[in-house]
Amino acid sequence: MMATTNGPGLKEFAPDIVLVDGPMVRDFGFPFTTRMTIVRLSDGALWIDSPVPVAPDTLAQIQAWGPVRYLVAGTPRHVWRLRTWHRQFPDAELWVCRKQPARFRHLPWTGVLGPKAANPWASDLDYHVFQGSALLEEVCFFHAKSRTLIMNDLIQHHQKQAGKPLRNALLTWAGSSGARGDVPLDIRWSFRDRARARQSLAQLMSWDFERLVIAHGPCVEQGAKDVVMQAFRWLR
Repeated sequence: MMATTNGPGLKEFAPDIVLVDGPMVRDFGFPFTTRMTIVRLSDGALWIDSPVPVAPDTLAQIQAWGPVRYLVAGTPRHVWRLRTWHRQFPDAELWVCRKQPARFRHLPWTGVLGPKAANPWASDLDYHVFQGSALLEEVCFFHAKSRTLIMNDLIQHHQKQAGKPLRNALLTWAGSSGARGDVPLDIRWSFRDRARARQSLAQLMSWDFERLVIAHGPCVEQGAKDVVMQAFRWLR
């Protein structure tokens, strides 16, 4: 079953996980949906991946749910989002992937999510740096309590729209309009070290997850392991 999360406000996705959809953005002229994932940790603090702009009432909902303690960017393409939220929550820790854009390196990072970095939320969230690509080194997170895998850009699902044949054709060519989500072709082509990528996939599949959160497209509430294996079928 697919969980669509369109529209403003907090959407409950799993125990202690809510999603918030942000505004559309454009990357190389193509429109992308945006989404942030909020996890309430066992101590009541909030861990936020890829924060997006929100309305004041939505921000009030978030603050009522718990204190914002960790702001995270698991992919280089989402690092820019931390800047505004850091102004809003200057005491929150900033955690970033290793290959962040140079123009944001002035921000006061608390830590960098390398393969073996210690972190203060380890009792609630495990993580793995998906390696093998020359373009994208994404950090994937696993919330064991809700059996949820949290990803960002590696798997995308851009749904086709009626009356937009050119857009739909581009999505088909790009390999990101599959029935439940796929790894786009440009990202697939960037994986020069397939052996290392297969090791990363094996690590993901070793986690006992049932749900999948992605940034671009509908999330998956059931059968997520099949979705991930199908999305990475080109590695096999």
